[in-house]
Amino acid sequence: MHRLILIVTAFLFCCDPLAATQPTTRPVPTTASATQSVLKPIELHYGIYLAGLDLRVTVSAEGVLRSVQTDNKSYGDEPKNERVEVREGRLTDEQIATLARLFADWDSFSSKPYSGVPDGGNVSIRYGEKTVSGGSEVPKQVTDIRLRLTKLGQSMPVKTP
Repeated sequence: MHRLILIVTAFLFCCDPLAATQPTTRPVPTTASATQSVLKPIELHYGIYLAGLDLRVTVSAEGVLRSVQTDNKSYGDEPKNERVEVREGRLTDEQIATLARLFADWDSFSSKPYSGVPDGGNVSIRYGEKTVSGGSEVPKQVTDIRLRLTKLGQSMPVKTP
């Protein structure tokens, strides 16, 4: 019996009985990614003149993607057999984060055009205020970004006129 009284007394003195019934509020931590956009505006232009391929992809800072791909591009007066496909959609938060990580070392690349093979593809990617462009000799990371943007564009629904 003495043990029970001792336990109850210890419980009353050590524990606040109102703590279990009162709600507690904790401040919600805010991170830079929650309060700021982690992505800068992106513009991709990729083309192969001899193949008649022209691809333009834009991504806003909010993650809205628009892809315009022209096959059989005509450089003359009339677009005879051109096929234009427009796709639009919004990137998920995960896709935005992945894309932002790909641009982590963007400032380390040269703004001068990189060389490439004759009649090969030419790429130009602007991220924020900096543009990196060139042919087949662009750094691997630039090619990876081009391929990722192309894949993201192809995953969006086709916009009908």
